[in-house]
Amino acid sequence: MIVALLFLTGYLMFHCTHGVAMPLVHKLKFPLMLSGGEDQADMHYILPKGTSLYYAQAFPEGFVRYKIYVNVEGVNLESTEATEKFWLAPLTAYPADAAQLKILLKNHLITKNDLAAILNSGVLSKNEIRSLLEEYSK
Repeated sequence: MIVALLFLTGYLMFHCTHGVAMPLVHKLKFPLMLSGGEDQADMHYILPKGTSLYYAQAFPEGFVRYKIYVNVEGVNLESTEATEKFWLAPLTAYPADAAQLKILLKNHLITKNDLAAILNSGVLSKNEIRSLLEEYSK
């Protein structure tokens, strides 16, 4: 009986950890800017720090596609079957440069932790950070 129980436990542990491929995931360490959608010209949105990105596919053009999951509450969105051949319309996420960070700070509520994460991301140079801080300290 104990042998059968041990065998069953080992079998379940093996299949739970090895039988199903676990998704590759990246948790954002700093916010990313978003572009895309119908009105790209004035779009200034961010994907917040801590968002889980689930790996989907790498492309030879030099980008990687990730999936995110969004819980929608308070509204019933009607879903329809895709009718277009190329029905995917992905957004593009990228780190904020100095000019985009100025827009972000003007138009969005951003926490000190998010700002610190952006400044520590290594995307902006020390001179760009210094210039930005000088501008906002006036």
